[in-house]
Amino acid sequence: MKEEVQDGSFKRELGLLDGTMLVVGSMIGSGIFIVSSDIARQVGSAGWLILVWVLTAVITVIAAVSYGELSAMFPKAGGQYVYIKEAYNKLIAFLYGWSLFAVIQT
Repeated sequence: MKEEVQDGSFKRELGLLDGTMLVVGSMIGSGIFIVSSDIARQVGSAGWLILVWVLTAVITVIAAVSYGELSAMFPKAGGQYVYIKEAYNKLIAFLYGWSLFAVIQT
């Protein structure tokens, strides 16, 4: 909600950034608190919790850079299927694609 109208009520308006932040906040917001509490319970202290989060962030950045490099090397539609096909062969990529569809993401 951005600006106030003269009669004392708010103007009903959400922009693209506002809507995007609401969606991102609803997707990420609750998960961070739930996962943090589980990890804090397992590691026992705030220092270890921060260390785990930093380590996880480093691993995530490494994975993101790897996918960035792969997408620059193979600028084709298909994502992981293309990368596996180039690394191994079409059969392995086909089997991965169907297992992803039928088992992994269900």
